[in-house]
Amino acid sequence: MEAEAYRQAVLELKDRVFGYAAQLLRDREEARDVTQEALVRLWEHRAAVADPAAAKPWLLRTAHNLCIDRLRQRRARGTASLDDVAEPAADPGWSPDRPADARALRTEVERALGRIPPRDRALLLLREVHGHSYEELAALVDAPIGTLKSLLHRARARLRREVERLRMER
Repeated sequence: MEAEAYRQAVLELKDRVFGYAAQLLRDREEARDVTQEALVRLWEHRAAVADPAAAKPWLLRTAHNLCIDRLRQRRARGTASLDDVAEPAADPGWSPDRPADARALRTEVERALGRIPPRDRALLLLREVHGHSYEELAALVDAPIGTLKSLLHRARARLRREVERLRMER
């Protein structure tokens, strides 16, 4: 990958990588660190990622792996997770004239996402929020498409159960 292709990849993908990392880690500072580290690694491995079209899946897989490593480190350190109490990040595109019901549902879904296992959260974010195809996700998690669809089905069911639990706790 040439320097110009790298620059284009960074401009095109940095926000997507940060958004994914922030949603998975639920910590904006850690997400910034992961994004920066993933972009540095892309530069360091630019010879292996010679085709600019390969930059997106390579960068996303790298960011995903870095996020999973950080989540494992948190668990190993015994760092308390704030997922259950953390308020979702404000969305600048969210306007006050949208119905309160939609806002409440979004908050419930974001809180429920924080309660499901990181692997399930990652799959749901990549598919439902970031719009990746089954083929892209299968390559990312190194699983056959059938297995991926099964994992997504289970992740959606877990998310649905968590939303219902949150509603019952109100």
